[in-house]
Amino acid sequence: MKTKFQKAKGLLILFSVAAVLSLLLISSTAFLSPVSGIDVQGKSTTNISNGSSSFIAKEAALTDYENQVAALINNVRVENGLAPVAADGSLTDVAIARSQDMINRNYFSHYTPEGTNVFNFLRGAGISYRYAGENLAQCQPASIGSPEAFLNAWMNSPSHRANILRAEYGKIGVSMVETDGRRVVTTVFTN
Repeated sequence: MKTKFQKAKGLLILFSVAAVLSLLLISSTAFLSPVSGIDVQGKSTTNISNGSSSFIAKEAALTDYENQVAALINNVRVENGLAPVAADGSLTDVAIARSQDMINRNYFSHYTPEGTNVFNFLRGAGISYRYAGENLAQCQPASIGSPEAFLNAWMNSPSHRANILRAEYGKIGVSMVETDGRRVVTTVFTN
């Protein structure tokens, strides 16, 4: 016959297992920032090594909005003792392609409907890297998607925060694409 202590201990273990399973389920789905209503997609993607060669950086032509996103990311990096990342035109082209594809085909994922991801886009653009990653965010209505709101959503997601604070990254591409009240922001990082 179980004592009250044994029953309570059993319930505590059951509750702990349920909590861990819930966290695992949440970590594999889209995050919704409780403060801002901004979605950030699942775990941020990170990849190591696509070869050791580098590419010649293309000057980035960022919009004011995209410059604000990059500046906020750099502020966080510097506050955490890291070097800022430099805007790169080739990475921005990849970020634009990613955001535009999600808008055009009405999905929100690190994977296209065919199963390709940012690393396929980087290879397709002839970009070599040792370290690379992508952070995504979207909102509806678009008006709630300020650069600060997206940064806060990423910083409240452990995997996206880790991507922003990855010491190996030195370059960034940023895009914001908006249509029909939906805003999608993509950041692409490489070394």
